[in-house]
Amino acid sequence: MEELSKVGIDSKRTTAASTALVALVVYLALIHLKSILMPLAIAILLYFLIKPPEQYIYAKVENRMASYGSVILGFIVSIYFISIFLYDNLSQFIDEVPRITEAFEEKRTKYAESDLYGLEVLFSDTEIWAEAISPSNIETFVLAILGSLGGFLGTMITVLIFLLFIVLEEHTIAQRFEAAFPNSYDRAKKIVSESTESITAYVVSKVTCSAGQALVMTIIISPIGFDLPGWFLFGILCFLLDFIPILGALFATIPPVIIAFIMLEPLSAVLMVALLIGNQQVFGSFVEPNLSGSKIGISPFVLLLTVMLFSQVWGIAGAIIGAPIVIIARLILDENEATRPVAMMMANTVEEE
Repeated sequence: MEELSKVGIDSKRTTAASTALVALVVYLALIHLKSILMPLAIAILLYFLIKPPEQYIYAKVENRMASYGSVILGFIVSIYFISIFLYDNLSQFIDEVPRITEAFEEKRTKYAESDLYGLEVLFSDTEIWAEAISPSNIETFVLAILGSLGGFLGTMITVLIFLLFIVLEEHTIAQRFEAAFPNSYDRAKKIVSESTESITAYVVSKVTCSAGQALVMTIIISPIGFDLPGWFLFGILCFLLDFIPILGALFATIPPVIIAFIMLEPLSAVLMVALLIGNQQVFGSFVEPNLSGSKIGISPFVLLLTVMLFSQVWGIAGAIIGAPIVIIARLILDENEATRPVAMMMANTVEEE
């Protein structure tokens, strides 16, 4: 009995050591093969994104090339026109930065000279406010994110090449794998099927919720609502950053909130913040869980670590595409008896296993 117990402990230690070694190798690969692995990961996510509309169009035209061509062309045209409008709005926001800075200094001076029961001392320290919420820092933050995303989009040619080959081989790779590994085909098919279902649910729900939340936020801060400078720019940032689990929506909301307290009256700014928080709660707590269901099943703590890790090695793009990668990793680990405990630790609840 003791020998069996010792064998079980040794087996678990071996599994833990093997998992740690594989994780180290994967981490080094993510760093040194970034130029290959990142475009490939983006192409796979785009494949899952375009697959639902492609299937809808294919049911109408019954021509695979026409359906894929229509979706990809529509995607490229949309990105083109959004980029033009985004550049125009970004230029307007940069032109407005001096006016925002002037309003910022006026309000800071006003509060520093008011009787706020001792809190006015906080507003008298210009260095703290300059480092914390200065409009120039907001401009730097926005340009840094757009610069990272610009580099991310700079790999689109490589991404499109990978996407093309994924589309061309989507119906033949399964046949080749079955012929090469007949004993492992059923297990691999199950992993691919569950991964496809989970990633499709994640991508579709995330795109839908990010677009919905960004649209509502854009309306709130646009000339229709509170008329903040850079309203379309912050709407696009909300859409993109919301793909980053847990922290993305918060980062997207901070700049317009700061500008609101600078440019608007206090009550109007508070009302706008309440509307933005309500918008986040509706989409984050109700709409997205109902769309994705329980198919994602990753612990929020694991998602947070994933965001930190992938943002470290791949920047903003890594923070966006890290969640789907860890979903696939959990499904693969769950298919092996030895690594199933690791998958269970990654899951949101034990019942999902």
